[in-house]
Amino acid sequence: MYGRYTQDLGTFAKDEAARLRLQQGHGEGGTPRLRRPSELLEYTQGRCVRCRVCALQCQRFLISKVGEDWVFLILLGLVMALVSWAMDFAIATCLQAQKWMYGGLDTNVLLQYLAWVTYPTVLITFSAGFTQILAPQAVGSGIPEMKTILRGVVLKEYLTFKTFVAKVIGLTCALGSGMPLGKEGPFVHIASMCAALLSRFLSLFGGIYENEARNIEMLAAACAVGVGCCFAAPIGGVLFSIEVTSTFFAVRNYWRGFFAATFSAFIFRVLAVWNKDEETITALFKTRFRLDFPFDLQELPAFAVIGIASGFGGALFVYLNRKIVQFMRRQKTINRFLMKKRLLFPALVTLLISTLTFPPGFGQFMAGQLTQKDTLVTLFDNQTWAKQGLSDEFEYLGILEAWRHPRSNVFVTLVVFILMKFWMSALATTIPVPCGAFMPVFVIGAAFGRLVGESMAAWFPDGIHTDSNIYRIVPGGYAVVGAAALSGAVTHTVSTAVIVFELTGQISHILPVMIAVILANAVAQSLQPSLYDSIIRIKKLPYLPELGWGHHEKYNVRVEDIMVRDIHYVTLNCKYRDLQHVLHSTKMKSLPLVESAESMILLGSIERAQVGALLSHQLSPQRRLQALRQKALAEDGHRLSEASICFQISTETSSGAPTHTASRKPLKPALKRVPSSLVTSPPAGTTDNTGIALKSLFCTNTATEPTE
Repeated sequence: MYGRYTQDLGTFAKDEAARLRLQQGHGEGGTPRLRRPSELLEYTQGRCVRCRVCALQCQRFLISKVGEDWVFLILLGLVMALVSWAMDFAIATCLQAQKWMYGGLDTNVLLQYLAWVTYPTVLITFSAGFTQILAPQAVGSGIPEMKTILRGVVLKEYLTFKTFVAKVIGLTCALGSGMPLGKEGPFVHIASMCAALLSRFLSLFGGIYENEARNIEMLAAACAVGVGCCFAAPIGGVLFSIEVTSTFFAVRNYWRGFFAATFSAFIFRVLAVWNKDEETITALFKTRFRLDFPFDLQELPAFAVIGIASGFGGALFVYLNRKIVQFMRRQKTINRFLMKKRLLFPALVTLLISTLTFPPGFGQFMAGQLTQKDTLVTLFDNQTWAKQGLSDEFEYLGILEAWRHPRSNVFVTLVVFILMKFWMSALATTIPVPCGAFMPVFVIGAAFGRLVGESMAAWFPDGIHTDSNIYRIVPGGYAVVGAAALSGAVTHTVSTAVIVFELTGQISHILPVMIAVILANAVAQSLQPSLYDSIIRIKKLPYLPELGWGHHEKYNVRVEDIMVRDIHYVTLNCKYRDLQHVLHSTKMKSLPLVESAESMILLGSIERAQVGALLSHQLSPQRRLQALRQKALAEDGHRLSEASICFQISTETSSGAPTHTASRKPLKPALKRVPSSLVTSPPAGTTDNTGIALKSLFCTNTATEPTE
C-alpha cells in the first residue's frame, strides 16, 4: 500500500560507489589499472612501511574528525567565552579608572567635572573614529544585519576579520565609557563573525565547511552563543536567538545552539572563578527572594499593570529612537555638517549625557555614579527601601547609598532615573559606535518595576494579609518582572523571561514574569515594530518584516499589484541608438536583457555602470584603429553604400578569410566601415552613428559559443 524499497539505501549507495570506482579504475583499453593513493607512494619503500602508512591513516582520520560539528562548536564556544571575559575585564578596568580619577580629585569640584566628562568623551570619540576608519560595518547592534544574512542576503564585509577587530575594540571602549549602551546585540554579531572565520579556517581540513547551507546553520548556532556568553544564560540565549534572527528554525540546529551556548557560558563563568571574581559558578545577578511565599495572588494585578505599561514604554522607546535618527537625516544642513565632522556628534552626545549624570550635579537625583551592573544589583535587592516610621527606616549601605538623597525620597529618585535614562538611552544608541540597546532597556525596566514595588510596599507596609499570615512585599521581584517586560516589549520576544531567570538564578517569579512579558508583547506589537525591524527599515536592508496587527488584509496583495510594468529593457539585436535611449530615459541601476521585443524572454540583467564601461570599451579609439587595420588587410571586403558603423555577429569559419580570423582577437563583434572612410576622415564636430548587437556585451565567453 505504501510502497516498498527492494534494497536498503545505504547498501545501494555503497554498491554504486564501488561500481563507479571499478569503472574508473579501468584504462581506455578496458584493462583494469591498479591505483594507489598518491599520499601512500612515498611510504611504500624503505623500512617501517607499515608504521608510516598507519601514521598517515591516523593523521587523515584526525583531520577528518576536525570537520565534525562538535569540534567546531567547542572551538566557537571557547573563543567567544575568552573574548567575552577579556572584554568584561577591560570594561571593568576602564570604569574603575574613571571612578579612581573622580575620587582622587574630591578637593576640587571643577576638576572632578572635567575628569568625569573628558574620560567618556575621549573613549567614545576614539571608538567612533577607530570603527569608521577600520570597518564602518561594525557600527550599531549587528542583529538587524544578522537577520538579513540568515534570510539568504549577502552583505559584503559584515563577517570579516577586519570587522571583528573593529567591533571588539570599539565595543570595549564604548562600554568602558559608562554610557547607557549594551553589549548583547554586538555579541551576536561578534559570535557570527567568529563562526564565519572559523569556517574558513576549518575548510582547510575538509570541504564540508564550504557548503553555504552548513555555514548558515553554524551562524544560527553562533547567534545563540553570543547571547549565552554575554549573560551566562545558555537556554535563554538559544531561545532569544531563535526569536530574534529566524523566521523559521531547523530543529536539527537545536542541539548545536544548546551545546555551543552551554559550553561558552560554562567557560565564561569558570574564568570568573579563576580570576577570583566569584567563589563558584553562580548567576550574574544573584538574588535571594524567599521561596516559600514569593508573592501573593492579589499582587498579580500589579504585575499585569507592569506588563501593560512596559508595552507602551517599549513602543515609545522604539518610536523615539527612530524619530531621532530620521530627524538627523532629514535636516540637510545638520546632516551635511555631521558628515564632514563625523566625530562631533558622538562627542556632543557623550558630553551632554555625562554632564547630566555628574554625581555632585543633577546626577545626585538619579544615582549617577553607579554603573549598569551596580544599578541592577541594587534594583534586584531584597530589602524594601521605602518604609514608614522613623524607627523602621532602612539603612543605606554600600552602593545603595547612591539612591538616597537628603532632600528627596526614593520615589523621586526612581522617577527621575527612569525619565532621564529613557531618552538618554534612546539618544545614545544612535551614536555611530558598536553598541546594543538591550541592557539599557533592561535597567530602565528594572527601575520601573522597582518603583511599582516600592509603591506597593508603601501602600501595604505590613504586607498583604492571607490566612492570618503576613508576608511583606518584595520590591526586588517587581524589578525582575519590569526588566523582563520592558526588554521583551522593545525586542518583541518572550525569551527575555528565561534570560531573567538565568541572570537572577531564581525561578520563583515565573508566573508574574510570563504574564507581564506576554502582555507587554501584545501591547508593543500592536503599536510599533521591534527595535531590530525598525533599524532594518532605517537602514533599508533587503528584509521583509512581519506584518503587524491590523495589516492582515495585505496578505492577499499579489506581486502583479505592486510591480512596475513600464520597464525599459535591452534586446539582443538592439542598436547603439536604442541602447543610448534606454540609458538616458531611465535611472535604474540594473537593466533587464530580453531575447526580443516580441518574445520578451528574460535572459538576465546587467548593471547600468557595466553597460557604460562595455560601451566605452567597444567604441574606444584603439578598437576603431584595430578594426581599420583589419579591414585594410582583409582580402574580400564588402563595400557598403551607407556611411554608418555597425557591429554585427561574426560568422566566419575556418575556411573563409583565414587572414582575417588569424589577425583578430576572439571577439564576436567586428567593426565594419565604408571604404570611403578609410581614405577620408569625417569632418570635425560630426559624430558617427553606430549600432550594436548586445549579445557580445552580456556573454563573457564568446569564443567557445557555436556559430550562429
